[in-house]
Amino acid sequence: MVHIGNKIALPDFPLLLAPMEDVSDPPFRAVCKDNGADLMYTEFISSEGLIRDAIKSRRKLDIFDYERPIGIQIFGGDEESLALAAKIVDVTQPDLLDINFGCPVKKLL
Repeated sequence: MVHIGNKIALPDFPLLLAPMEDVSDPPFRAVCKDNGADLMYTEFISSEGLIRDAIKSRRKLDIFDYERPIGIQIFGGDEESLALAAKIVDVTQPDLLDINFGCPVKKLL
């Protein structure tokens, strides 16, 4: 069994859904969960979008109890923005918060 902290226990060979822009939205996550996903992520979310209250970014925070365990990944190039965005994400109570510090795609940062 694989453990993440004290809260999440996954099988030895878990099926995971990565955070993918315009892919891992709620309907896609529902299909994945129905087909055995053990841990899923929402689409990755821009820290700048969250702190500026952009509708597109805020919608990506929608998570549902049946999806648990579920994580949210935020990305950005500014430490203050990431810290503020992490506080915003915390309100939705995801099981995991992942901060992407190293995505090689230049247009993301």
